Amino acid sequence: MITSNDIIAAVSGAVEKLFPSEPVYENLVPQDFSRPCNLVELIGITLGELSPGGVELLYTYRITDFVEVDERHNSHLPLLDLRTMLLVGLFAKGYLKAGDRALKVRSCTTAHNLDFTETTAILSLAYSRTDFDPAAVLPTMEQLTLQTNTKEDTSI
Repeated sequence: MITSNDIIAAVSGAVEKLFPSEPVYENLVPQDFSRPCNLVELIGITLGELSPGGVELLYTYRITDFVEVDERHNSHLPLLDLRTMLLVGLFAKGYLKAGDRALKVRSCTTAHNLDFTETTAILSLAYSRTDFDPAAVLPTMEQLTLQTNTKEDTSI
């Protein structure tokens, strides 16, 4: 089973390819972040009916694109528009590859502000209902726990 962390890593990786010299933050941006940069966040997950034996998960991700500003906190709007179109282009092919799966792009919308834009993408993935049985989910949870414990214990 693919996790939301696998998907956010795929979205972040695609954004990094678009803007290779800029930081891409996941879920939280530091208080003193530098511009230009991007923030990728998981906004929510929705469970949908697909068939008697299957379900569809809709993952909603938001990419916030922060551009450079002047001393009055104004940005260059044509540059902001161009960057937004590049971000929308990430989803134009209709799917996003994450691990060994391809998530279908259900929608992609943008919201403009004076110094940043927000691009919201809804990605879907079909699952069998049996994928959610505790016995099927346990190995994934054990792997995530192992990864978390490994990241926490860096003193070795």
